[in-house]
Amino acid sequence: MKEEPVARIAISLPPKLLEKFDEMSERMGYANRSEAIRDAARNYILKNELRSVKGKRVGVISIVYDHDVRGVNDVLIDLQHRYHDVIQSSTHLHLDEHNCMELIMVRGEAKRINEIKDRLTTVSGVTHSDLLITGIAASHEHAH
Repeated sequence: MKEEPVARIAISLPPKLLEKFDEMSERMGYANRSEAIRDAARNYILKNELRSVKGKRVGVISIVYDHDVRGVNDVLIDLQHRYHDVIQSSTHLHLDEHNCMELIMVRGEAKRINEIKDRLTTVSGVTHSDLLITGIAASHEHAH
């Protein structure tokens, strides 16, 4: 099998970021930095392509937030009611006295899922948010 030609590039990274990247790459068993960067680039493309493509998707939105920040719980409840057709379930985890994690399982149009994720990202008190999204969601009638 013939190998695909490669393009050589130069990138600039802060030394601490490069050090952490190299440590992680080694721990994960990559043979070299280039192999790890290629894998990271593929994952970045896949994650963002699935967010931008139209159609049915299934995924999990995760957020970490400070429940003491006024209004954050109200926004979470309001969103779950407003998007009841997309939000299938949610799980709440208390991390410490002030911080909570919410996992929100979603199924529906990618556009609507992204609306939820984008709104949660901008809520005061939310310190981290992420979206894991994948493939075409099965319809409710055919879901197992």
